[in-house]
Amino acid sequence: MRKLCQHTEADIVLLLKQGDKSAFEELYHQYIDRMLGFAGAFLLNPEEAEEIVQIVFISVWEHRKSLDPTKSFGAYLYQSIKNRMLNKIRDAKRMCDLSDVSGDNSLDKNDIERQLCLKEITLETMATIKKMPKTQQKVFLLSRVDGFSNPEIAKKLSISIRTVEHHIYQAKKCFVIKNFDRIVFFTIIMNNILS
Repeated sequence: MRKLCQHTEADIVLLLKQGDKSAFEELYHQYIDRMLGFAGAFLLNPEEAEEIVQIVFISVWEHRKSLDPTKSFGAYLYQSIKNRMLNKIRDAKRMCDLSDVSGDNSLDKNDIERQLCLKEITLETMATIKKMPKTQQKVFLLSRVDGFSNPEIAKKLSISIRTVEHHIYQAKKCFVIKNFDRIVFFTIIMNNILS
């Protein structure tokens, strides 16, 4: 019963603000796969990713009156999911920290090494991305950070799907270790470099 697909996103958000359930369903169907892909890329557990996305959509419905139709709904969802993931990681870290408290308050050698490693990976990642041709950078970031599908990227950048696939392939070759791009973008998001 989705009848709103001919409306602009701003119109649909305005209807949602007024409590229109079909507007909510329309936005849910437009964004659910993309948001699950985004959360799933950074959480190892698909159930946790789905839980976070569902909580965000429930929150959208509960706080619909505060939505701004002039702002990007997709950007709002990405930011909300990112914040939920950060909170989840922070809560997990806090629980670990409480159980690992020792008598002395000095920084753990492993914590310092992790921070240095994180900083090094971030710098290396940004340097690698900056070396890519501009279109390749855009395609790779739209795919790996924003969670857009290849057809969506092709339409957005006015290039063919085959060209999108080629750019992603070439960009991934820049990262030499297995799963490095996932580590990289988790690092970038956690450090708010792209926000």
